[in-house]
Amino acid sequence: MRDYRTTLRRGLMPAAAALACLLIGAPAAHAVFTTSSTSAMTASALVLAAPAGNTASTSCSPIGNSGKHRLSISVTSHGTVPRATNYVLRVKDPAGTTQAIVDLTPGGYFQAGAAAGGWWTYSIEAQYQVPGSTNVWTSTAPQLSVYC
Repeated sequence: MRDYRTTLRRGLMPAAAALACLLIGAPAAHAVFTTSSTSAMTASALVLAAPAGNTASTSCSPIGNSGKHRLSISVTSHGTVPRATNYVLRVKDPAGTTQAIVDLTPGGYFQAGAAAGGWWTYSIEAQYQVPGSTNVWTSTAPQLSVYC
């Protein structure tokens, strides 16, 4: 005669192990899409290329005898990207923190005090403002470096 407790344990152990694996694993991503009964939902993606033909000048000059320097980045021209509605200059300090996003319409200029001895990075990016929303799609762009 079979003991029901043994059978029950044999069935529960694999189920408990499977549940533990699900709970320990990476959490699942969830998304909710809603539509009104009078309109259809649409979704799309746009990949923007990085603008080519960018021209920028940089300088790093001392601020008196303070030991600090003034970093200047001036964009004189940027390329064009199909569907882009705006172009920006993104500047990051030596720690990798974004210090400024400068609108390049028209032109663009960044200036900031900097402690001497660090690599700053900057990139010129194309952007697309999604009509009827606050969403902005930004291109990837190569980062350029300047030591200041």
